[in-house]
Formats: sequence, structure tokens, C-alpha cells
Amino acid sequence: MPAGWALASVAEVRLFLSDGAGVRELTTGDAPVVRVTAPDLQRAQRARDRIRADRDDVAVVLDVTVAVAGDFRAARLAFAAAVQDGQAEATIRYAGTVAGLAGLLDDIESAEVADGVTLIAAAPGQDLDRIGREVLRGLASRDQARAS
Repeated sequence: MPAGWALASVAEVRLFLSDGAGVRELTTGDAPVVRVTAPDLQRAQRARDRIRADRDDVAVVLDVTVAVAGDFRAARLAFAAAVQDGQAEATIRYAGTVAGLAGLLDDIESAEVADGVTLIAAAPGQDLDRIGREVLRGLASRDQARAS
């Protein structure tokens, strides 16, 4: 993906990262952000609907705790420690590959569950910057395939 290219140029979903460096956006968007946490997608969608009923000028961004690895088994092991520590209980949780995560984000946006997501690492050592940029590339590829 060329430097400066943002997900907003290929799709509507916004992508944020939350780690020790704080919260930062990898995409571009003008609407103010309201972050939500929910244990499942249905509750997340209801939260978005409630927020949007009062303010349709905001982007509702869903927290998603992620463990990403080359295969599901390795990702699941990375997630085990976070679950044992009580982390990620109130958030949507994802364990799998970058391609699967891109699919989840695409589904979240197309089903109008949220306008974007904030990725939160399930375990130390997850490179959220790399994961986020790979997800952006995956979403851009999906959009290009749809346009063809």
C-alpha cells in the first residue's frame, strides 16, 4: 500500500490501534469518534443504533481484542493468557490470521455493526502496526476485487 494511502480511500470503515503508545488512527476520517465496547456483535450494533439515534454525525468505533498469527492454533495460544488474566472479557475477541481479521472488519462495516474498530493486542508482542497495515492491504484487495 503506498505511503499515505488510508483505508478510507478504499472503504468506509475506520481503523484505530490501542497499545502502550496510546490510541491512533491508521485511516482518515472527519467525524468525531465514539468508542464502544461490547461482548458480542449484536450488542455492539444496538449500541451503535442508540448512539446514532442521538448523533448521526459521529463514527462509532468498536473495540476488538486481537491475537493474530500465521495460523489459528498459534493465535489461540496467544489469546489464552489474556483470557486467563481477565483481559478482553468485555470486548469482541478475534483469534486467527490477518486475512480472517480483514474479513471480520469488512463484515462489521457492511452489517452496520460499527463504523470502525480499535484493535487491542490480546498479548504482549503483537505488532499492531504491522497487523493494522496488513489488514488495510487485505481490505483494499477485497475492494479492488469487488470493483472488477
